[in-house]
Amino acid sequence: MKVLIVDDSVVFRMAIKQALGEIEGIQIVDALSNGQLAVDFLKKGNEVDLITLDMEMPILDGMATIKEIRAFNKDVPIIVFSGLTTKGAEKTIDALSSGANDFVTKEESGGANSIDKSLDMIRHSLLPKIEAFKVRRKRPLPTPAKEESVETSSASDGGQPEKLISMAKKPRMIVMASSTGGPDALSKVFRKLEKHASNVPILLVQHMPPVFTEKLAEMLTNISPGYAVKEGKPGDRLEPGVCYIAPGDYHMVLKPDLTIDLNQKEKVCYVRPAANCLFESVAENFKEQVASFVLTGMGDDGAEGVKKLSERGSYNFFQDENSCTVFGMPGAVKKTGVAQEVKLEGVSELINSINARL
Repeated sequence: MKVLIVDDSVVFRMAIKQALGEIEGIQIVDALSNGQLAVDFLKKGNEVDLITLDMEMPILDGMATIKEIRAFNKDVPIIVFSGLTTKGAEKTIDALSSGANDFVTKEESGGANSIDKSLDMIRHSLLPKIEAFKVRRKRPLPTPAKEESVETSSASDGGQPEKLISMAKKPRMIVMASSTGGPDALSKVFRKLEKHASNVPILLVQHMPPVFTEKLAEMLTNISPGYAVKEGKPGDRLEPGVCYIAPGDYHMVLKPDLTIDLNQKEKVCYVRPAANCLFESVAENFKEQVASFVLTGMGDDGAEGVKKLSERGSYNFFQDENSCTVFGMPGAVKKTGVAQEVKLEGVSELINSINARL
């Protein structure tokens, strides 16, 4: 796997280079100091399988670099380095919506003052993401699955996806989960969610640090015709047409009185917030019909929760492998055998059809 490092900090370039050098099968093709050099490097036809990209650089910053690269290369994975500030979070959400695939914060990686301080955190936060993209690059082309994918073609009796007709009861709540590649996938879904009088509440877990989830909520609200998206707060009562996103570093759960609660209990599947915590609380406390969607992401968070929901008769869906940035979470749900595959563009169609029903 050939990796291009783009960062204006000499210290950080050296730290990333040293950390990546520890991974078998990784070749550093170059380490450049600004985005214009990276664009020129790629336009010369140099082969690159992944780019690590700083957001704050002279000449051509991270955002402009992403847009330049995506104009002629839609496929190469880009992992951006971001600040944990509000401004840094806003830029990161914009970057993820403009073509970046994932991000790591420089604060998580130890700052840029010392190679020694940076190395351990780079190993902890960046290397697992690169390994995930390495696996994605090597995976074989999808073969036709035995289970039937959810159809998104319109039925003759009302324009609903054909598979949805088999849903005997209208779901009264939707739960969703995503991680790596999630902001881009979510923006594509929420952009097409239509406004209906009875849009059911959505509870969403996206693996992100504090501040980032707030900015993601603002972005999704601005682009969605049918939903307002907000961070869940203790005591929130579920309202139609509202999506509640778990705040960064907090597990979000549904209490028996059907209000939201937050906690900072131990991480589950190495993450907080965790989809399993949300899904399991919904399975325990929500007695009406539920639909679950697990989208692109690393790891296996959500699978155990989907199994709990399935025991209560929920309708469960996972994003198809071909449209995922990383097939970890959906792949784990697939292995449970209790969920159906759906293409990303079919997710909004399914949700719209649910909301259109009385």
